[in-house]
Amino acid sequence: MLSSLARSPEDWDLPLPQRTIAEKVVVYLEDRRVLTTKRAVIAATAEPDHCIASVLQIRETLTQLLMDPETGEDLTENLKAMRAACRRFLDSVGPNRSGQVPEHFETAIFGAALGELRAVFGIQLGVIAARYKLELSEDLAAALPASDTDDEQR
Repeated sequence: MLSSLARSPEDWDLPLPQRTIAEKVVVYLEDRRVLTTKRAVIAATAEPDHCIASVLQIRETLTQLLMDPETGEDLTENLKAMRAACRRFLDSVGPNRSGQVPEHFETAIFGAALGELRAVFGIQLGVIAARYKLELSEDLAAALPASDTDDEQR
């Protein structure tokens, strides 16, 4: 019984319920092509409805996770930043009050809004992965900001 209580010091600062919720976030976002597919911008301009629907689903899922009392302050901050990015994206290119996506939208505006969304998610996912010691899939890791050192290029 004592062996189950003995944990390394770095395990003590990882709240288990929060880590579990962080894992759920990562697993859920791994399957969101709007965030992970390099061809997302091309697909978005051809079929923006799919990207917008995906962002709406992401926002709803983040809202559900935020209602869980086990989420904790730090993770709540990350999830709120991602949800705000969804809101900004939808405000820029999303459905109008009748639920319809405008037929004529600027491809450049859509691409910029999608790039901003992905950048915010990349930053927040990097923080979540580091804080909760989570591995990101290759696709999600591609959304992380580039390293600020030249060591990787040599």
